[in-house]
Amino acid sequence: MNKEYVSYGIIGVVAGLVLGFIVANWVGSSANEGQQATTSATGANPTSVNSSNSGQALPPGHPPIDSGQTIPAPPLSADSTSSSSPAAQTGSPAELPSLDPLPASSKEERAEQKYKNIQLLKGIPSDRLLKVMFAFKSSLGVDCTYCHIKDQFEKDDKPTKQTARKMIQLVRDTNAKLGFTNRVTCFTCHRGQTRPAQ
Repeated sequence: MNKEYVSYGIIGVVAGLVLGFIVANWVGSSANEGQQATTSATGANPTSVNSSNSGQALPPGHPPIDSGQTIPAPPLSADSTSSSSPAAQTGSPAELPSLDPLPASSKEERAEQKYKNIQLLKGIPSDRLLKVMFAFKSSLGVDCTYCHIKDQFEKDDKPTKQTARKMIQLVRDTNAKLGFTNRVTCFTCHRGQTRPAQ
């Protein structure tokens, strides 16, 4: 391969990124100006979805949301025992054990070696899987049959199980972006409800 072609390729990629950045900022700023003009013309004040005057009712049993108040999620712990903790029984925030897989060199039994149809939680220790499931249960205020068919946990017949897999990936992606300073869990949004407040 000729060095000139490689150089042209690199220059083309850099030029595309710069051009894309400029166009995205131009489009984004003009959209914001249009939205601000619409808001000022109608006289409407934009409100947060979490504000008490948004006109949306919270689900029954949902804790009140005070405007401007941030409730941090509890820290993750690799040795969490949420299944036996009082938090799991009272609907309080349950600590979500780490969803990170074991290192390849580890000889510890993995979840997929002990249980059937493990897809997103492959590589985690088998003894951690139930702790993760109980954290889900507590964070959403549900029982196991919300996602699983009783005594047939490996089946994928319920759409809520598919949604749970998407949520696991969402939590992983979000925590990867946040790093180790801040972590999200299921409870961060769900607060003991099957659907987060809108």
